Amino acid sequence: TMAMDFSHNDDDDYEKLKKVIKGMDISILINNVGLSHSIPVPFVLTDPEEMEDIITINCLGTLRVTQLVAPGMMERKRGLILTMGSFGGLFPTPLLATYSGSKAFLQQWSSSLGSELEPYGITVQLTQSYLVTSAMSKIRKTSMTIPNPRDFVRATLGHVGRSGGLFSYAYTSVPYWSHALMAWSIVTSLGPISKTVIGFNKSMHETIRKRALKKRERESGKKGL
Repeated sequence: TMAMDFSHNDDDDYEKLKKVIKGMDISILINNVGLSHSIPVPFVLTDPEEMEDIITINCLGTLRVTQLVAPGMMERKRGLILTMGSFGGLFPTPLLATYSGSKAFLQQWSSSLGSELEPYGITVQLTQSYLVTSAMSKIRKTSMTIPNPRDFVRATLGHVGRSGGLFSYAYTSVPYWSHALMAWSIVTSLGPISKTVIGFNKSMHETIRKRALKKRERESGKKGL
């Protein structure tokens, strides 16, 4: 094992990782490193450090690790590269603009990479997801549309190699059944970038932001007592 803070984008860390994996027969790479905003926030109010961390972690971190691991897979003519996507990248998400953009970047990059590496026998797949109970989503209770990590992983592994078709994005899957139904319904009825979809996303995250700000206010009040 090797722990590293991807927000630092430290060349020494990547050199250490390169040495750790040298000579290893790595057959599976799961790009799951990620960061979102602490709470929904208008882009113009986004903290510069948070904005930079999101791009550095979600984009650069994923690219640099993949660039270290993929050559070995190409030599061995086999491998699997799974990258974690998000509905935030599938549909523009106001108040999560930087995060949304970073995930949209990963969609285009992963689909492009899939085409490049397919001749080498490597399966590249971007996994699109709505919410899952996790520390990042801050959701603890499961529902029909929000699975726990175990069920989501089971669905993801069950869909390895079964990609393409949805939204015309090749090398992509929406593995959890209710997420796939949601995505299909939105795209077929409204279009993936319609103002209605963006407006719904905006309204939802404005509500989340209001609740988060009220919570901060309550907590700061308690600390001041």
